[in-house]
Amino acid sequence: MNNNNPYFKELVDIHVDIQAWFDGSVDDGALQRIVARFAPQFSLVMPSGAALDRNGLSEVFGKLRGARPGSQITIRDMAMVAEYASGAVVTYREYQRDSTGNANVRRSTAVMELDAHGKVTWLHLQETLCAE
Repeated sequence: MNNNNPYFKELVDIHVDIQAWFDGSVDDGALQRIVARFAPQFSLVMPSGAALDRNGLSEVFGKLRGARPGSQITIRDMAMVAEYASGAVVTYREYQRDSTGNANVRRSTAVMELDAHGKVTWLHLQETLCAE
């Protein structure tokens, strides 16, 4: 990973937090901190094709706290599709596994915004299930 790339750093950092959320090893404020990383106008196309906004994402995550004990999320194959002054489009592959043996791999494309202070915010995410 390029530690100087704020988008790649955000990809890794948020998935560490989501992994802890799924595992249940987080404090009560974790959901608020995770959701705060997404823009108010955030949109998500899930692997099923269902679309969610930021509120819908928060509701889904709210139900998943501790639902995947032993959760492990690994991010690989991060690549820059486009970068511009106020943001970027990035792709990555996400590997999820939990202690019950459930596993999946997703190819994802994210549109992210970068503010003047270096804070990255998620604007859009498209996830597609795939073979490894």
